[in-house]
Amino acid sequence: MSETSQTPKSLKAQITRTSLVLAAAALLREQGPKAVTYRKVAKWAGAASSSVGYYFDSVTQLLHEAGRYNIQLWAERAEKAASAAEAMDVEECRDRAVDLLIRACLPDDSVVPSAHYAQLIAAAESPVVTEAYQKGRVSLDAAVGRILSHAGINMPARMVGTIVDGAAVAAISEGYDVREFASGLLADALEVYGFKKR
Repeated sequence: MSETSQTPKSLKAQITRTSLVLAAAALLREQGPKAVTYRKVAKWAGAASSSVGYYFDSVTQLLHEAGRYNIQLWAERAEKAASAAEAMDVEECRDRAVDLLIRACLPDDSVVPSAHYAQLIAAAESPVVTEAYQKGRVSLDAAVGRILSHAGINMPARMVGTIVDGAAVAAISEGYDVREFASGLLADALEVYGFKKR
């Protein structure tokens, strides 16, 4: 590994490098991989353009770290929902299963759903972002699986994500409320898998 891709030794250098990753991650979320350039990242981070090249060998390396950061945020959100589910008794978890699964799969209200899904689709423009998202999906699916397991629902975790994502895209394109539409379709799908509230 080259010197520029190693963790900086001074606190100031670590802060600068972290601010560049956060700026790149925000650009990636809001505008997609093509927006992540040395100049834009430096501007968003309030740093000199030369600092990006100092800390990262290439835009590809920066995109990879930004992708890893973004998927970590989503995995943490899903893990919080899973922990909340596991803190409930089974009956309450079953009663709130749809809401818990939606919380695990959809971004929170601070994120515009259409922007979230547009940047996920745009990830295909960058193999390193796609790779980061594929690896991170394992953590998301594990958290969803914890909710399903605690609620006693025999449905594949990946199926939940697919239903919610598909419902979200349909809701966005057809002008429906994303959470409401995804919740309804997910509830219908859970019934197909034999899930009924007690």
